[in-house]
Order: sequence, then structure tokens, then C-alpha cells
Amino acid sequence: MPPAQSDSPNRQRRVPKQERSISTVEAILQAAEQLFLKDGFAKTTVEDILRRAGIGTGSFYDYFPNKTAVALALLESVSTEIAGDARKYFIDFGRESIQQSLPKVVRRIFHRYKRHKNILINLVNEVPELRATAENYSVDRLIYRASLIYLQIYEDAFAGKDLRTVHGIMNLVYSAAIKQYLSDDDPPFGEETFLDQLSTMMLGYIAYDAGRDEGAGSSLA
Repeated sequence: MPPAQSDSPNRQRRVPKQERSISTVEAILQAAEQLFLKDGFAKTTVEDILRRAGIGTGSFYDYFPNKTAVALALLESVSTEIAGDARKYFIDFGRESIQQSLPKVVRRIFHRYKRHKNILINLVNEVPELRATAENYSVDRLIYRASLIYLQIYEDAFAGKDLRTVHGIMNLVYSAAIKQYLSDDDPPFGEETFLDQLSTMMLGYIAYDAGRDEGAGSSLA
């Protein structure tokens, strides 16, 4: 008989420290990700995960109270991985002009989201318990400081805009746009067109000077 399952995915779970324990948790997460992609969260059972991972019931409950906790651990793991990659992109491309750099960052992070969209988008939408905690593990939040520092490099190109305002709007627009695009089973245009237009729009916002337009309007009056 398995231990009584907790309803909360946030119950403090045992942290693996030894190599064997780490391998067990990795096997659980890998098996769960494959099954959630293939069958969906609702149809996947703990027993399915155990069979796919090749582990015993006791080993599972040593680390997770239920399959929702596994889903949450997957979300945390994937988000942390993408955030780490994003920080590297900011450093690698931050030496270039923003016209060269930003489209590269946009594309790289988009493709990381795309690779894991089953976890970052589909799973979060399917599991109500995840939606309540997803914000804590969002890539936006995890890279907040790094992306702010990245934009600070180009602050002179902001046409007088406040750095934190630009940062907030760019994060909001980028995150919402890629999640919407990846959620659409039949997007209205191709991936390259989407990425080109998104990059162009973000660069246009950075360079746009509302005061200059107002001045031009006044001179024409």
C-alpha cells in the first residue's frame, strides 16, 4: 500500500543529495514529462510513472506526495533551465548593438519555450493547482534582474524612456506574445514571420520618441 497522498503539491519534499537519489528523481521527472506529453496529465497515473521510470512505489513517495507535485517539479526544473540559458544569451549577445542583439535573444528564448511548451503552457493550463503557483516559477520572474541589466546596456537608445518601464513592457509583450503563438494549434503566420515582426515591434518601441512626433505635429499646425 502506498503512503497516504497529500493534496498539496507544495508539501516540503525530500531533497535528493546522493547520486542514486538524484538519478531516481531525474528518472521520475523524465518519465512523467514523456507521459504527460503522450497521454496528458489527467490520464497519467502514479503507477504509469512508476512503470515508465522503472522504480518502486516507496521511492516515488520518498520525493513526491502525488503526481501534481511531480508536475510542479517539472515546471520549476524547466523554468530554471531556460532562465539559466537566457542569462547566458544576455551576456553573449550583450556585446553587440541592440539591433543585432535583441532579435537573437528573442529567437533563442522562443525556441527554448517551444521545446518545453508542453510543460510551460499545456501542463499549466491543464492543472489548476499549477496555475496558482506558476507565477513563482515563471521564466520572466527568474530572469528579471538579468534582463534588466541586459537592457541597461542599451539605455541610451531608449529615446528618454524610463529603464524599468521599458523592461516591464518588453517582458509583458514578449511573454504574452510567445505564449499565445505557441498555444495556437494553427497560428495565422509562420514562425519566422512571427519572430521577425515581434523583434521589429520591440525595437520600434525602444526607439520611438513620442515627444519628437508631438513636436513635428506642432510645427505642421
